[in-house]
Amino acid sequence: MSILLDRTTRILVQGITTTEGRQHTATMLECKSEVVAGVSPGKYGQEVMGVPVYDKVSEAVKKHKIDASVIFVPKNAVLSATTDAINEGIPLVIIITDNISISDTLKIKDLASKKGTIIIGPGSAGILVPNISKAGIISSEYVLPGMVGVITRSKGKEKHICQSLFKEEIGESTIVSLGGEKIIGTGYIEILKLFEKDDDTQVVVIGGESHGRLEEDAARYIKSSGYSKPVIAYIFGREANPEMATDKEEMFEDANITVVSDIWEIGQIIKESTIEEEE
Repeated sequence: MSILLDRTTRILVQGITTTEGRQHTATMLECKSEVVAGVSPGKYGQEVMGVPVYDKVSEAVKKHKIDASVIFVPKNAVLSATTDAINEGIPLVIIITDNISISDTLKIKDLASKKGTIIIGPGSAGILVPNISKAGIISSEYVLPGMVGVITRSKGKEKHICQSLFKEEIGESTIVSLGGEKIIGTGYIEILKLFEKDDDTQVVVIGGESHGRLEEDAARYIKSSGYSKPVIAYIFGREANPEMATDKEEMFEDANITVVSDIWEIGQIIKESTIEEEE
């Protein structure tokens, strides 16, 4: 099992004819993702890697059942593209584009809340289920199928955590990049809840940021809910905000979360705990 994606998830790529859209449609297909359609205005009838391209989301959903959309459009088109996906009933929308205005993000969140759509991003690297499916740009270089649920924010941070796990031959159930923007569609808490219900996830790793308050919210939730699975946390960007990073680490520790100062400890700790359980 996994969260948010599985091998049956049918994916739409908005902005499929952009350079990034083309490049990562290819990597998604390489990861066995079922990319069924793309949208780029004025490109109707073209194909990208064998994927049919439509002018509008409404045209794509008439021809294909779509479970998730990945958005690669320029920042000034994100609000319109995301609104189209939400209004067409696509249940999961992943926004890869960075530097979206706060006002646009708030409009997206408001509409998504009314329609029951899950928004990942803006500024997300996407979601990856090893050997099953990928929606976004997460590298599959250092991933293996396994038991660790990974949650990070800014693009690229997930790779460092996966390298630590890969070194110890430990794999992931699902990797979720929430997005590095000031305001994002989905926070740690929602993903923590999904991982807690997922039988394949035995441990959760949080790759937090030194700025913002989402990590503090996660710590409070884990403490107050009596979270049932072990959580390990690492704070990126400590050098930029050492005091805030320390505050977050203390909150994590108070919530019975294992905090590491060296990212390579993550894989080591999980490996050691697994050996102890086997003994």
